[in-house]
Amino acid sequence: MTAAGALFALSPSSPLPQPDWLPWRIQQPIAFNHNVHVEELGFECVDCHLYALTSVRATIPNIENCADCHEEAQTESPEEAKLVEYIAAGEKVPWRKIYRVPDHVYFSHRRHASIGAIECEVCHGPIAEQVKPVGRPYWRPTMDNCMECHEESGASNDCVYCHD
Repeated sequence: MTAAGALFALSPSSPLPQPDWLPWRIQQPIAFNHNVHVEELGFECVDCHLYALTSVRATIPNIENCADCHEEAQTESPEEAKLVEYIAAGEKVPWRKIYRVPDHVYFSHRRHASIGAIECEVCHGPIAEQVKPVGRPYWRPTMDNCMECHEESGASNDCVYCHD
């Protein structure tokens, strides 16, 4: 079992393993359903997280991405109606960030996802199955967990690659 797998216990209310080290859930402004977009509509992660393979940050999708399909409601969903309101008002959805690393740590999404060819699910779990908004990180970005993953994958553990 990997370090990430050992840290989590399954929660009966969610298809994603929920970390036992994080007692709270971040509440998102819209109950986004990854399952509908990925499994039912066939989107890839990079269709919405535009810079996941090419930038330091994967970016959280916002109305510019969503408006392509949701300028007008496609369903009767009250959550989609909230999104349509944000788009109509030209306001960004105030999504709340789930993953954070300390300021002294340099983390490049491109370096891990593109160069390292790490699949999204390794760090984000079975996200395509998620029917409720993600409220907790799937994988805990600690020094020990990063070091273990780097050792398992053969990536460098030289301090200068990740620390200022």
